[in-house]
Amino acid sequence: MKKQVIIIILFGSFVGYLFGSLIFKNYRGVEYLESDGNIYYLQYGVYTTNDAAILSTNNLDTTYVIWENDEKYYVYLGVTTNYDIALRLQEMYKNKNIYTFIRSEYVENSETLDKLKEYDKKLENLDNVDMVMKEIFENQELNL
Repeated sequence: MKKQVIIIILFGSFVGYLFGSLIFKNYRGVEYLESDGNIYYLQYGVYTTNDAAILSTNNLDTTYVIWENDEKYYVYLGVTTNYDIALRLQEMYKNKNIYTFIRSEYVENSETLDKLKEYDKKLENLDNVDMVMKEIFENQELNL
């Protein structure tokens, strides 16, 4: 009886090891964050109505945009192709008591990515964030 239990435990451990190895071998966490084609949105909130989104932004003293998607209204304070810039922007807003969520999306449009990378160069020092974000949000050529 003890032999059967030990064999079952060893077999279960071996199968668990195989599945674990397979999962971690295919895990691409940090690689995904650094891959070309990712855009990082600084999301302030999601609302079911446009009025609710507008009401939530009344006290914001920064540039923002409200985009409607799937009958929901998303409020964004920024967009970048560089995850480090997104983290620094998030920290900057946090210091102003504005809390954001970084949302990632993969975009295949290389023109959009190239234009956003140009904007990223302007954002590296975080000197003129509002001006750059206003430019990005008003640029109709970007397919965001």
